[in-house]
Amino acid sequence: MGQIAGRFCVLVSSSDRGRDIFEIVFQNSEKIWRDCDWPRYVGFTSKHPDVYGFTALAAKSPSNWQGELDSQLDSLPDKIDYVLRIDEDALFMSPVNGSELNAIADLIVREDYSYVSLVPVRRNLAGRVVEYFRRILNNRPLRPISFSEPYYSSLAVAIWKRAYLRSLLQQPGTIWDLEHTVTHEPHYAVWKPVLNQDQIVAKGKWTFRAQRRLAGQGISLVNSTREFQTFGSWLRGIRERISFELAGFLSFRIRRRLNRI
Repeated sequence: MGQIAGRFCVLVSSSDRGRDIFEIVFQNSEKIWRDCDWPRYVGFTSKHPDVYGFTALAAKSPSNWQGELDSQLDSLPDKIDYVLRIDEDALFMSPVNGSELNAIADLIVREDYSYVSLVPVRRNLAGRVVEYFRRILNNRPLRPISFSEPYYSSLAVAIWKRAYLRSLLQQPGTIWDLEHTVTHEPHYAVWKPVLNQDQIVAKGKWTFRAQRRLAGQGISLVNSTREFQTFGSWLRGIRERISFELAGFLSFRIRRRLNRI
């Protein structure tokens, strides 16, 4: 515990455009984070009051997503070396296990890791069977992520070395480009999910399940002016999930082989 005291924090990276999402989704934060003593921050484009136990950070000036996130990281206290970065639409369904997070943090410091995803690598049905046996036969506490992994630098819930994330943000491109960035730095993932959370916004709109999932946490969408995804978008999502279960990342890997990505 002495190794991690004061060096880790939680950062919800948002913006003024997504502030309404954060203020709805994170209403249950006091209950969710009660067993985790890491300081909590939320980053917006401009200055806003602290809320739900999160200290609000502001970007130095309006910018693109890289610029605003980099500015928010720069605004953290100097003693913070590692950041658990979370999206503004991550609805937590059960309290965070602080002891489990601390154990991972101790390992990160001891081994000097720069990136650990708190969600397992994504696989289709056949791939999940392989992962099951890989885990049984492997005594490592974390799963090394292959350099050929499509989302090598996924921005899904992950713990980053602060300086390392800032270095990647200096590169041009979109969020998609950053997530596919492969560096010489080893990346790792957990074998099983650490946080019970659900992303309930898709392309800036509430998903079909958002209202039901929020209601389960005692949160209402009555006053939200944000749109819901269309039925057509929902159907496309279903089709994409079916395609993934059948072929996994095959299409991506072929395009990467052909230098199309």
